[in-house]
Amino acid sequence: VKDYPSDRVDLRSDTVTQPTPPMREAMAAAAVGDDVLGDDPTVIELQRRVARMLGKEAALFVPSGTMSNAVAIKTQTRPGDEIVTHCKSHIYMYEAGGYAVLAGCSISLVEGYRGLMSPNDVQMAIRKVAGSDSHYPECTLICVENTANVGGGSIYDQDTLDAICEVAHSNDCRAHLDGARLFNAVVSSGVDAARMVRDFDTIS
Repeated sequence: VKDYPSDRVDLRSDTVTQPTPPMREAMAAAAVGDDVLGDDPTVIELQRRVARMLGKEAALFVPSGTMSNAVAIKTQTRPGDEIVTHCKSHIYMYEAGGYAVLAGCSISLVEGYRGLMSPNDVQMAIRKVAGSDSHYPECTLICVENTANVGGGSIYDQDTLDAICEVAHSNDCRAHLDGARLFNAVVSSGVDAARMVRDFDTIS
């Protein structure tokens, strides 16, 4: 662990941040209950608030972004299916092969400038289409990361997001957004969060 001078801000990762005293006080004073039994008012309100912010039916709080991606992939695929994502995406590079280990999926990778995929590239990555080789796996999920972390924080424009979702749905696939930095994209683009994710089936 590196010792940083007190006058410097450690930007290695958001995971190195520490809660302030008021944050700790808020946690200690929070109303709690058994979440499994639906008795935790704080978690229930958080889930409702996020669902409203994103214009979705419901939300589920889980311990990590990696787990939320794993849940989204597992619930929208079957073992032997294939997912499509960028070759520098967090799902592919930094989630311990969860798509394979937990969901039993193979992966079709898209190359694209600074972590971004084009709708045409996504279409070309869907290997099993009408008239194609029957040996190809069934593609059932397209995964987009916005902003693109390894791409230096690249942001998709709204038309491209809409077009990728259209490609997904026209090929009988679902569309998942890895939104670990969704609100960075919202602030930078000025697009409302609910509008940005409107056509995605799941968001993490």
